[in-house]
Amino acid sequence: MTIHHRLQQLIDALDLSVLEFARHLGEHRGEKIYHVLHGRLKPRYDTLEKILVAFPNVNGDWLLRGEGLMFRSMPPSPSAAITTDERLRNMEYLLFQLNERVNLLQQTTDDLRAELRDAVQEKGKPFLEH
Repeated sequence: MTIHHRLQQLIDALDLSVLEFARHLGEHRGEKIYHVLHGRLKPRYDTLEKILVAFPNVNGDWLLRGEGLMFRSMPPSPSAAITTDERLRNMEYLLFQLNERVNLLQQTTDDLRAELRDAVQEKGKPFLEH
């Protein structure tokens, strides 16, 4: 999943419009964010830094590399507790990421199986698929 997709997921999870999101970053217009979301621009370091400052609950590892959950774990206190909706969104995105990884692993397995079949057939031996 690209950073463009993760950024769109973040905006959706925060339940903000692109313009509202841009304004949280100190931008007056959402044009730069729109360009990033549509793949015309890659987010610059200062933009990523603004996101993490404006939304300190966002997991930087997730934003930059797609690793972990979208939001950081919060200390248990009433004012910092994440809502059930946020937990569900985290779980949905984690399941989506896992599904993407399973699909990639399945494709890799299929590719390796085809290579193995071709190699075995070149040697003139039958290949037994399971």
